[in-house]
Amino acid sequence: MVLGVLLTLALVTYQPSDNALARHFSLQAALDPGNNRAENALGLVGAALAYLLVARLFGYASVLLTGLLVAWGYTIFRGRRPRALPLFTSLLLLLVPLLAASFGWIGVVFNTDLHTWSGDLGLALAGWMTQVFGSVGALGLLLLGLVSTTLLLIDHDLQRSFDRLERLLASLQESVRRRWKSWRQRQTERRRERAGSSQRPHRPNTPPSRASSSPAPPTPEPRPTPAITDSTPSEEAVPRHELLRNLMHDAPPSAPPAPRQPELVVRQGIKEERADHIERPAALPATATLPPYTPPPIDLLDEAETHERRIDYEELEENKRILLDKLATYNIEITSINAIVGPTVTLYELTPAPGVKISKITALEDDLAMALAAPGIRMIAPIPGKSAIGVEIPNRHRELVRIRDVIGTARFRDAQMELPIALGKTIEGEVFLQDLTRLPHLLIAGSTGSGKSVGLNALITGLLYACHPANLKFVMIDPKKIELQQYATVVDHFLALPENAEDPIITDCAQALAVLKSCEREMEQRYDLLAKAGVRSIKDYNRRLQEGALSPEEGHRHLPYIVVIIDELADLMMTAGKDIEGPIARLAQMARAVGIHLVLATQRPSVDVITGLIKANFPARIAYQVATKVDSRTIIDQNGAEGLVGNGDMLFMMGSHLVRLQGPFVSIDEVERVTRFIAEQPGPGPYLLPGLEDEQSDEVGGNGSGDSYDELFEEAARIIVRSQQGSVSLLQRKLSIGYTRAARIVDQLEAAGIVGPFEGSKARRVLVQTEAELDELLRTLRSPS
Repeated sequence: MVLGVLLTLALVTYQPSDNALARHFSLQAALDPGNNRAENALGLVGAALAYLLVARLFGYASVLLTGLLVAWGYTIFRGRRPRALPLFTSLLLLLVPLLAASFGWIGVVFNTDLHTWSGDLGLALAGWMTQVFGSVGALGLLLLGLVSTTLLLIDHDLQRSFDRLERLLASLQESVRRRWKSWRQRQTERRRERAGSSQRPHRPNTPPSRASSSPAPPTPEPRPTPAITDSTPSEEAVPRHELLRNLMHDAPPSAPPAPRQPELVVRQGIKEERADHIERPAALPATATLPPYTPPPIDLLDEAETHERRIDYEELEENKRILLDKLATYNIEITSINAIVGPTVTLYELTPAPGVKISKITALEDDLAMALAAPGIRMIAPIPGKSAIGVEIPNRHRELVRIRDVIGTARFRDAQMELPIALGKTIEGEVFLQDLTRLPHLLIAGSTGSGKSVGLNALITGLLYACHPANLKFVMIDPKKIELQQYATVVDHFLALPENAEDPIITDCAQALAVLKSCEREMEQRYDLLAKAGVRSIKDYNRRLQEGALSPEEGHRHLPYIVVIIDELADLMMTAGKDIEGPIARLAQMARAVGIHLVLATQRPSVDVITGLIKANFPARIAYQVATKVDSRTIIDQNGAEGLVGNGDMLFMMGSHLVRLQGPFVSIDEVERVTRFIAEQPGPGPYLLPGLEDEQSDEVGGNGSGDSYDELFEEAARIIVRSQQGSVSLLQRKLSIGYTRAARIVDQLEAAGIVGPFEGSKARRVLVQTEAELDELLRTLRSPS
């Protein structure tokens, strides 16, 4: 960077009088210049460099090369990834010789000395092009190269540049047309005024209506006074064309000119301040010895291609014209119209004229959608806090909002929240954050392909960036077995597991029920600790523990937040029904104060899945695109979600407040990079949830002690050997027993040498291959030792 600044200074202070010194430049002359003083600001060295770049190569266009050095130096100094810089460098290396050749062409064709602007190389290139293509051909090629390269430098896309130029020409044409129309109207009004003042006839004091409508009363004798009709003729006496001409000049115009359509005002969106580093302070437990932890850097996430919002003014004007024309068809006048361009939709704020009923406009929703040929529009009548009606129309070209555009901002970094979840961007372009501890639970629903799973991954990724492993643990239940498996690698950092759990990600419905009951037990234990400490929230409890007011010797411990994520609630409800609904409702009702929060997602938003008991405890809900209005009302108690356009387009409801958002996109590769970075660090191990005591005697075999085997031990052993699959869920299905008893039997099989040890997400290895070997082993176990 410093080298680029110095080279720029040398080129700017170039003097042709230094060329003689620069031609004989040597290291000895630079160290001992004597009387050879250069006028360049950097002395002989600067004169030599300026002579090389300006005189011999590309003239003053070489300044662009020094600017390129400055850009590369600044990028390396800040430690940023040079994503767009290689393309910028290539285009600039092409632009410099084109500029030099252009100045050289002027010098060759017009016989002008522009050597300092073109350099020797530019002059030679211009001379060659003039000889090969002629003066006109060389000029055309140079202009084409200059324009194309400049446009690529500005927009990185020629089509985008042509669209910008087309909008500029259209705007200029519209401005000229308006001015010409206004000038013609003024001229017409002036001619009408002059014609009216010159042709208006002289009127006597007696009004003609009185003379013509009221005949003179009869008199006994005639008088010589002339009749009034002589000076003011009646309507019957005046020719019809004369009467019409007088009326045209005397009376005001019968029909006023049609009102002009209001101008469209495009409001600029909010530009968020970007953050290169996300360093949120973490309140760590003072009593625990934790391994060092480094949060994942923001560079692990992909950056958007451009941060500038692309506004299609032609599309805005077309939609405005269709809206106003369609409303005018039904005699609905609009006094003003504003447009707010969002990443997915554009909000048009229509202010109706006084006396227009809102119901007349909302009744035309389907007609407006058909006229606009839009996949779906949504009306807000009225906009809260404004005397206007909102019409949300999907954009033709949608903007991709990446997860880095949301969490890589100063708003996310400085958010005073315990569990910040990055939901996306509003129509105004503002990053929308919510604190999960205040929601306190979240219900997500949407049809297949609407962006629900991507939204869950974005929520989890944001929490991984925002929280320390000591303060946050996840319980992940994934009946589909594929959506949340990438988070199994962070089991030692961010996952909470029940005792004897086989997989870090719960995929079996029977195991899910056991895990939820284990979370209930954890909730009860935490309430006991809070009551013992005399506090009402987990935040106050951890603060008192941090201050030393609570002693670990009395059983007190640091309590992290626990976020229970269920990716497909419908599968659990179909399998367990009321059994799963009870623990979910109890956790939703009571677990907020002790730091346990639920995030439920489903792709089937029906009343048998999202029951009234569940909805009543989830005031915060997210609706992605659904198929019908009934599904929309099931989620957010009103219509609207059926008109969304998918791919992360959502409606967030908190109480009665509804906000339309564009959810951020996070790819599987980004999630894997983040989880791999976390997994490579030493972790404290998974957070163990309390085990369940058996409540039914039929789930316990024998006396339950570790010295005896379950009464189903032999049958379970034969099932395992026949299927060659050491799985707890297999025993649950085959023997119709609960998870706790099946897990205990598997532990007994391991102790007997029939199955191998626990191997993470893989099934246990079966050590006995045939039933004959099993019979021999069982006889050995029965015989007294």
